[in-house]
Amino acid sequence: MENENFSERRKHPRIPLDLEVDVNLIPSDNAQPLGDIVCCKCRDISGGGISFYSMDSYPLQSVLRLDIALDELNIKVIGKVLWAQKFSTAPFCLTGVQFLNIYEQDFKELCSYIDTKCL
Repeated sequence: MENENFSERRKHPRIPLDLEVDVNLIPSDNAQPLGDIVCCKCRDISGGGISFYSMDSYPLQSVLRLDIALDELNIKVIGKVLWAQKFSTAPFCLTGVQFLNIYEQDFKELCSYIDTKCL
């Protein structure tokens, strides 16, 4: 198992996907309103999470509300920032988010969408 790479340990297949994702920071203090909606660019997606490029950086462990439009599907999900990468040569960040809360039907439709793209 020492040579097992990260992609082989994933629970869900991940596909590259070029689309816009609306991201909304959920403040840790529930008394505050949601942050502004920021339009970001998806890099890839799976049934368990998404990575996207944005001009804003999000703190690790922060909670986000994501609105993902996949063809006719509109998936709304709550996720947690697991990692973020700032590039020295580019003005944007790459952020990895794990899905925390997704409706069962949305999850099934997302997985079906990914499966069709994997063929």
